Amino acid sequence: MRNTCLAYGTFESVHKGHLKIAETVVSVAREKGLKSAIISIPETGEVFTTEEEKEYLFKKIGIEAFLTCEAMGVEELVRVFDVRVLVVGETSKNLEEVKTAVEKTGAEVVVVPAVKVNEEVVTMDLVKTTYEANDYERLSELCGHPYLMIGEVVHGKALGRTEKMPTANLKVPDEKIKPLDAVYCTRVRLGDEVLKTVTNIGKRPSVDDFNYVTIETLILDFDRDIYGQKLVLEVHKYIRDVMKFDSLAEVKAQIDKDIEEVKNFFDFNNS
Repeated sequence: MRNTCLAYGTFESVHKGHLKIAETVVSVAREKGLKSAIISIPETGEVFTTEEEKEYLFKKIGIEAFLTCEAMGVEELVRVFDVRVLVVGETSKNLEEVKTAVEKTGAEVVVVPAVKVNEEVVTMDLVKTTYEANDYERLSELCGHPYLMIGEVVHGKALGRTEKMPTANLKVPDEKIKPLDAVYCTRVRLGDEVLKTVTNIGKRPSVDDFNYVTIETLILDFDRDIYGQKLVLEVHKYIRDVMKFDSLAEVKAQIDKDIEEVKNFFDFNNS
């Protein structure tokens, strides 16, 4: 790490304010011939965004280096990562202290204005309130991207396959905060493919009485073996609560309705 333009923070949820900071890092780095970098300081306990998901989102907009490390003082940060320009958001709680510390090192500070959506400053508190309301369309608007879950496809009971409704069971890190138990309009990214899906998150009252939560996504018009592969699951819209049915035939009938809703959503949104 030499000659860097850098931003650091927890970046929980990676909302539009964070993306604006990262975009500024990229543009300033290109202008000054520096390396663009993000230093992520992970939260403890449950998180909205895993470190892998942060890296995925930041590298999509051109960040060259993404590193996770423990919190350190600003002057030490500048020294360790050879920071020439530090980019910070104007809503940072310690903005003046950061500016003073950076100026001592001879590096430059670039302050990024807050981002607003419908006249509201985008903050983690606003993102959390929107999440708790199960409003994933607004969440996408606040974050500049759908709610993400990156995980590995693992083996399930394969009951859906016997009913010609094969689902991909997604294993995500334990600390990842999952959407509330419900059925969602989703998409998955599998390599370069973008595929429409219906996803059930929660227990499976129509299948078993086990007390654990699964993330099962039915990929539309798709029947390939993808066990062990990584999926990026995008949650776009709440469809309905998890329901108990008396037979798999009833499950299939409801899923057919869910599929139609997913198709209509993406057709309407041209995505």
